[in-house]
Amino acid sequence: MDFIKNEIIKVANLVFQEGLVNAFAGNISYSYKNDMYITKRGSFFGDLTEKDIIKVNLNKLPSSKASSEFFVHKAIYLNTNKKAILHTHPKYTVLASFFCDKIEPIDSEGKLVFGYAPVLEVDPPSSSKALEEALSLTLKHHKIVIVKTHGVFAASGILMEAYAYTGALEHSSFMLLKAKNMIK
Repeated sequence: MDFIKNEIIKVANLVFQEGLVNAFAGNISYSYKNDMYITKRGSFFGDLTEKDIIKVNLNKLPSSKASSEFFVHKAIYLNTNKKAILHTHPKYTVLASFFCDKIEPIDSEGKLVFGYAPVLEVDPPSSSKALEEALSLTLKHHKIVIVKTHGVFAASGILMEAYAYTGALEHSSFMLLKAKNMIK
């Protein structure tokens, strides 16, 4: 589906330009009917093309080219009503995860856009059964979740909304760290 791939490419470029991912970090997926469109392992968000997005039937095993977080995305889709997932590594939010159990925005935009974001401590924090379970449970009740030391998973009905949550969270994390004099 061209409109899905176009949306994934658009969001990938935006999060790269804003510094919410670096080089090959992060992944994006979109669920449509019984399929998932997901970025390939090692995709570069700053130069993503349609060839970097693969279609995988949710009832079958993925190609080895699928993102290493494929099973995490699948668990979220199977256990929530979400249709779009954006996984990023925003620097201020990851930094804040070392010191906070949740990010409660001090800025009005963050409060309005996502309320607060829980910080989950999961071992291992990437591509694990523990992560699948923790995120699929938490994202039933939250728009965005931080995995301590690792990154952010935003999930919604549309990808641009997940992107908006991610940007708002990074801004709120920066404001919070700045207010606590943790960054100059």
